[in-house]
Amino acid sequence: MKIQWDRQYLKYSLYASIAIILPIVFFQVLDNIGILLGNISGSFGWVRRVLSPFIMGGFIAYILNPGVRWFEKKLYSEVKYINERKTLHRFVSILTVYVVLLGFITTLLIFVVPQITNNIREILRRVPEYDRITRNWLANWENDMGLDNLYNIAEYIEKNSKDIFDTASQVLEYVLNNIVTSIMTVTSGILNFVLAMIISFYMLSDKESFKISSEKFLRAIMKDETVDRMREFGKEADELFGKFIIGKSLDSFIIGVLCLIGLSIMNIRYGLLLSTIIGITNMIPYFGPFIGGVPVVIITFFDSPMKAFWVTLFVLGLQQFDGLFLGPKILGDSVGLRPFWIIFAIVVGGGLSGVLGMFLGVPIFAIIRLMVLRFIDEQLERKKIKKLDNTL
Repeated sequence: MKIQWDRQYLKYSLYASIAIILPIVFFQVLDNIGILLGNISGSFGWVRRVLSPFIMGGFIAYILNPGVRWFEKKLYSEVKYINERKTLHRFVSILTVYVVLLGFITTLLIFVVPQITNNIREILRRVPEYDRITRNWLANWENDMGLDNLYNIAEYIEKNSKDIFDTASQVLEYVLNNIVTSIMTVTSGILNFVLAMIISFYMLSDKESFKISSEKFLRAIMKDETVDRMREFGKEADELFGKFIIGKSLDSFIIGVLCLIGLSIMNIRYGLLLSTIIGITNMIPYFGPFIGGVPVVIITFFDSPMKAFWVTLFVLGLQQFDGLFLGPKILGDSVGLRPFWIIFAIVVGGGLSGVLGMFLGVPIFAIIRLMVLRFIDEQLERKKIKKLDNTL
């Protein structure tokens, strides 16, 4: 007997089966999401470990490339013997940048890092003294203001002051341990560092070859118009990101040096450590100067309230000099973002990746803005509408 199949019935049965199976699969995925993410994370971690010399080498090459270009165009182009030999021209420029970089790193490791480590150790040793000074000052302030036992203010302030010093001590110990650990484990990562330096050298030597090969590959799989737009966007994004990173680093380094000179003149204890804090936090737009200025003033206050007052004025003046003169001279309008979007990028970046996100959030958001503007311009051009000003 031949069975007659009802196609309409089969279709509805298939839909019903899918409607039942999909939720089951979905809930199974949710139930095992931790295992799946763990496996994916483990796989990416293995790939990252294998490719870490290439990733590090690419980053080093990207950071050093502006320096290589400068030596090629500004310095060695004036030397006839070197300029006439293209290979030698590139090699000498790269070698000069590497000598400057290694000299800078060596100076930091020999002179700066040990002194900063000793400063942190001394501050940790003096934390109980700072706590005692704070308690005495608060007690005297309460007596002068006649606030004894009013709403348990004394107990509340003492408890919170202890928590603040405990937290500060833990942060300083964490920083110190990381510095010591980094110094002790540098030999374990020396091979990756050497490989990254070698890889970055060849990347810088053959950067035109990499660029041409990449463009040929893209033109083989994409339309020429699309590749041209990608190349234009990549050039603008590279200029934006590179100018911000390198310009902000140079700006913060100069501010750190000026801060060290000023604190040394005022005979402020822990001048190198405090200047380093100012220089590093200055990398964060808008909020950085305030983040760095607060601990600097607090640490100085325990040695001398009057010195803390002068340090406050000096740091504020240094920040004004940076914001009104030095920063615009070095950076200009490097990212093209309105203050609102800069603050937005810092807050979101900080929420996602901490301090590093606060710094990188601005250039990354600027690149996203550039992508959005390019997309809007293309759509307006397609609809034959006049392009709008880039006011985003």
